[in-house]
Amino acid sequence: LALVVAAREGAPAASLGIVSYGGPQWRSMRGGLIDARIELSAALRRSSEGGLALDAEGRAFGMAVFGPRRRTLVIPAATIDRVAATLAAKGRIARGYLGLGLQPVKLEGGGLGLMAISVDPKGPGAAAGVRQGDVIAAWNGEAVRGLHHLLRALGPDSVGTTVKLSLRRGGEPLELSLVVGERPQAQ
Repeated sequence: LALVVAAREGAPAASLGIVSYGGPQWRSMRGGLIDARIELSAALRRSSEGGLALDAEGRAFGMAVFGPRRRTLVIPAATIDRVAATLAAKGRIARGYLGLGLQPVKLEGGGLGLMAISVDPKGPGAAAGVRQGDVIAAWNGEAVRGLHHLLRALGPDSVGTTVKLSLRRGGEPLELSLVVGERPQAQ
């Protein structure tokens, strides 16, 4: 059993359910590592998102949030502790940055690529030699599966790593190495 405790219009609110799925660690849409996949059958109201998830003995085990298709997910306490420690020490969570504006395109012969429609002249992409119009076909030897898949790869632990890009420039194959930068803070 699981109970989500939150607030609705300033008053206490609760939702009861069961842990309907428990699985291994996974990456969020923004590339953050979540220690376990926990899904609840509890119906969650929008105002209750961020509520405390409690087990049958009243122990907190995470924070309830909406996942895909309005599933109720729990961000485990271990993930929250890890992220809170980073926030306390650094004030923010780093995200990977390529310095590229990318648009999905179909590749000749099938498959998907990501075309560089803009290149930050001071960004990691430009430093690696990526040009506007280049099409990324593979990332570290793995075929590109879409923009969301690439964004997941740009989580906090990607900063400073070197990736091999397989490109198409003017229809010709090209390999480049790119050092993932840290996304600049919003101005």
